[in-house]
Amino acid sequence: MVYILEQRLKAQQIPAEKAEKVLKDVVQTMFNQGFYAEVFRPQEVYNIGSTRQIFDRLAHSSIMRLSTA
Repeated sequence: MVYILEQRLKAQQIPAEKAEKVLKDVVQTMFNQGFYAEVFRPQEVYNIGSTRQIFDRLAHSSIMRLSTA
């Protein structure tokens, strides 16, 4: 997921410092203790919708606005 996000940032020609901030925010969220504990908590396997929601929230975890508008 991080690789794909990095490639999209490059393809959209996002300045390096903004891209780094976005990637840092996403990775920090991925390794946030609360997030980590919830993902690995003993429970039933996530369904497709729940799995997608996890990745959507990770992808949107950066508060950085990329557009200048």
